Amino acid sequence: MKRLLTMVCLAIWPVSLFFAQESRADSLLSMTSVQTDNELARTYYELSLALQAVYTDSALYFANRAETILQRGDPGKLLPFLYKSKGKIYALKLVTERSIFYYRKAYDEFIKLENYHEIGDCALRIGNLYFDVANYGEAYFFFMQSLTASERNGDQLNIANAEINLGNVSEEMGRLSEAETHYQNAYEIYHGLGLATEECGALGNIGMILYNKTQYDSALTYFFQVMEMLNPDSLGSVNQHIILSGVYNNTALTYSELGDRRLALSYFRKGLGLARRADDEYNVGTVYINLGSLFGEMGMMDSALFYLHRALQIAEKRGFTSVTLDTFEELAKLHAGIGNYAPAYNWQVRYDTLYKSVFNENQSADISRLRAMYEQEISEKEISQLQSESQVQKMLNNVFIIFIIVIVALVIIIAVNLKSKKKTNQMLAERNLQISNAIQKLSESETELQKLNMSKDRIFSVVAHDLRNPVAAVTGFSELLYDNFDEFPVETQKEYLLQVLQGTQRIQNLLENLLIWARAQMKAVKYQPEHLKVKALVDDCVKEMKANLDHKKVDCLVNITPKCVVYADKAMIHTVLRNLIINSIKFSFPGGKIRITSETDNDICSISVSDEGIGIQPEIQEKLFKSNEVVSTPGTTGESGSGLGLVICKEFLDRNNGAIRVVSEAGSGSAFIIDLPISGPD
Repeated sequence: MKRLLTMVCLAIWPVSLFFAQESRADSLLSMTSVQTDNELARTYYELSLALQAVYTDSALYFANRAETILQRGDPGKLLPFLYKSKGKIYALKLVTERSIFYYRKAYDEFIKLENYHEIGDCALRIGNLYFDVANYGEAYFFFMQSLTASERNGDQLNIANAEINLGNVSEEMGRLSEAETHYQNAYEIYHGLGLATEECGALGNIGMILYNKTQYDSALTYFFQVMEMLNPDSLGSVNQHIILSGVYNNTALTYSELGDRRLALSYFRKGLGLARRADDEYNVGTVYINLGSLFGEMGMMDSALFYLHRALQIAEKRGFTSVTLDTFEELAKLHAGIGNYAPAYNWQVRYDTLYKSVFNENQSADISRLRAMYEQEISEKEISQLQSESQVQKMLNNVFIIFIIVIVALVIIIAVNLKSKKKTNQMLAERNLQISNAIQKLSESETELQKLNMSKDRIFSVVAHDLRNPVAAVTGFSELLYDNFDEFPVETQKEYLLQVLQGTQRIQNLLENLLIWARAQMKAVKYQPEHLKVKALVDDCVKEMKANLDHKKVDCLVNITPKCVVYADKAMIHTVLRNLIINSIKFSFPGGKIRITSETDNDICSISVSDEGIGIQPEIQEKLFKSNEVVSTPGTTGESGSGLGLVICKEFLDRNNGAIRVVSEAGSGSAFIIDLPISGPD
């Protein structure tokens, strides 16, 4: 049979607020025609909040409109709260994956803002969602994050809430002593805050720990204490109904273990009545399972099957994975007990399949989190090592400066002592000039070295970040194919292999750009200019990119005049054009168009590569060609990139006496224009 624990959930809507919220929505709608973008985004956000309790589709519509505006600029830091609101909307729509996605986006943004109250709140909501789908590893992790954030914020109530939920996960994972400690901590905080309802929930959970330890009389003592504190005839909040319903269910389980089925049946029915009044389908489904199990033990098979199938309907409708698993298990046992082995086998197979699916999902999530923690630890060690090297370099610089000062002092002393000798004075003057030049060169070299180090650190940071996703994708899909190759249909195998191929292509492009940049920094790329026909060069690049264009269904229209001939290094300009075409593909929408055109003006040939993609915001345009401010932005279908391509383009064009500029507006596509000389120097 299945027990019930008190969870802390944060999405209960008082019915009395519905009409007030609708009135508020009407008021907000009347304001939208006379507002600025930022004011309009806030109004849409508040409309979403006002409607989400009743009209989830409308709430989601206004939330999406607010998000579109805020992504162009968010001076009021409203976007994290909008992500949190979308997470709640999807939770109300029972779309668990999307709900977790937006709650995690909000969680990440609040971490950047160091808003510990919201960090704790989002982590608690994420943990609840993972708990509902039986992903206890992820649930425990986020409940711990909620506890840590609440402790840092000094929020006693949320500390107690996190302790309750950590106890629930620990109990599900079989760590009873740890669970009891969490429940006891929560009880003491609730008691200190004077929160009687929450206090009852903690007491009921402690009773279940004693039940699991087969200390049935002690467990009943706690259950009866809760019944004395909560009178079923004068219950107020929905939470009180849920807590007392759970206690009735657990009391029935205890009497069932003691062999008193009459009392067990009575308490199950009391619990079911309260769960229905609270509209708590999880508790209703759980009590149905327990009634089915009890009637099965009593030999009343029709009643047992009736309640078990009712439980299964609720579980599959609401996506309660743990309830579904328990129902499958009880149905298998029931059919096996009466000799119906074929149905028993079928139910057991369904149980095993779902259990393995949940186990694999939990294991994948745990591995991903551990990998991320390991990579973070490695990064921190590398940063520490670089800081140590920097300190040593600073010390050497200081020693060198002191050495130079001493030399200059000695020269001055010698100059004073030999002032009478003109020849010596001249020699000393020349020496001083040489030393001054040396100091100036050293100072310039140091400044240049610092700039190069900053560029290197920034670039490697971006490369390390953007390598992680394709490497993780290749590893993950390779492991899936290796472990389950024979079980997957051919379509799935091809899809996973395509993901592996695309991941390796992204890694190859990233490493190729990094190699070109490194060779350019070491001056290993030789400059060998010649007269080039731009049309032929562009056609070669387009052919190279044909697979990428076909994959994304993007058309490339080339309109280069055959007379367009430039004086430049062929390999460098090929790299420049290739990177610009790759960028246009990356930021184009599927089915879009890329246009490559040319114009000749006096001694300059201008080549334009334009797309119809997402465009570039002005503050990003200023950083595109600076090596110390490398910008990495995902493409329209999630493609990653290091931001090195445009830096390489700028450096190569500088070496070819050319230039590059961008013309773009967010949401309206971009055009990158390069200028190259038609003839070489006389």
